[in-house]
Amino acid sequence: MAAPLKTDTRDAILNAATALLGEHTFDTVTLALIARKAGISKGTLYYYYSSKEDILFDLTDRYLDTLARDLLEWVDNAEKDTSLPRLIYYVLERGAASTYGNLRLYLIGAGVSGRDALRKRYVERYAEFHRTLAEKIAEREPAAEADYIAWLLLTVMDGVLVQRQLENPVFDPERFLHKTAAVTTALCGEPLPEESPEP
Repeated sequence: MAAPLKTDTRDAILNAATALLGEHTFDTVTLALIARKAGISKGTLYYYYSSKEDILFDLTDRYLDTLARDLLEWVDNAEKDTSLPRLIYYVLERGAASTYGNLRLYLIGAGVSGRDALRKRYVERYAEFHRTLAEKIAEREPAAEADYIAWLLLTVMDGVLVQRQLENPVFDPERFLHKTAAVTTALCGEPLPEESPEP
């Protein structure tokens, strides 16, 4: 029987860590627990990762890669309606999905609470996602303030994710996403006014 490929083992470790972080906090998840969940020895895990922080880095990259890849696949699918209103709704809905909500909120929290290398990586990936999104908005509506709209969408999707994870009973995420998509699409029709100077 052939030995498992390195990418298979690495994926098993990341999948196990993702599953555990959906149920536990990062601080309570140990390398031994990750190894057990992945079905490998702790020594094998150490061959790939020397710390939970290293796993966290790869989880961040994988999560953000998935978001960016899904967006590009969706946008480039000729069989789908990828008009500007649909693009805006898709980004908001997909980005605010709670599938990996605990993980994402942990990554954001870790990035703003002193894990500088993680913060830098997260900011770099946000910039890449923003750039891609702004390009796709500009392709559909050249008059739109695509840079601003892309940041607006990224900020809103993070806020909706927080409300979903809090299970806020007075917040209706579907209604909010539809309304925000409609308002944002309307914003794209006209250039935004210049910022007013400071008094």
